Amino acid sequence: MSRAVLQVFEQYQKARVTFVQTVADLSTRPQNVEALQNADVMSLLRPLLLDNVPSIQQSAALALGRLANYNDDLAEAVVGNGILPQLVYSLSEKNRFYKKAAAFVLRAVAKHSPQLAQAVVDSGALDALVGCLEEFDPSVKEAAAWALGYIARHNAELA
Repeated sequence: MSRAVLQVFEQYQKARVTFVQTVADLSTRPQNVEALQNADVMSLLRPLLLDNVPSIQQSAALALGRLANYNDDLAEAVVGNGILPQLVYSLSEKNRFYKKAAAFVLRAVAKHSPQLAQAVVDSGALDALVGCLEEFDPSVKEAAAWALGYIARHNAELA
């Protein structure tokens, strides 16, 4: 590949990394959440969960988790944008850092209400989270255990 063509692809990758890391940082501050929501950040982060660069996938999941953790409207937006099935599918495929971030998103969605916890269950997350309990990395096990705990705490049926 010529140098000019290669440079375009390098710039594109750097821009994706910068974008997703900045959104993840912005989503830690409550004063930014409404602006991110108004900018339809969920639909911008969703395709980045499938990016070919693992650090971009992980940062996208982290940003989604932080947003979903903020309030039930944002958690419902994660469900409404069809993000849960992508996360569940990726739990069995990706590296430990992504698995930890994906489990965090599932926990952040499930914590708000029995209905959102049921949406996490309906996405097929239980088997994937139980599989994460068998991971070597203790941080993945912990994230999966937290997610399962938040699902189960709402009512006996979910437990």
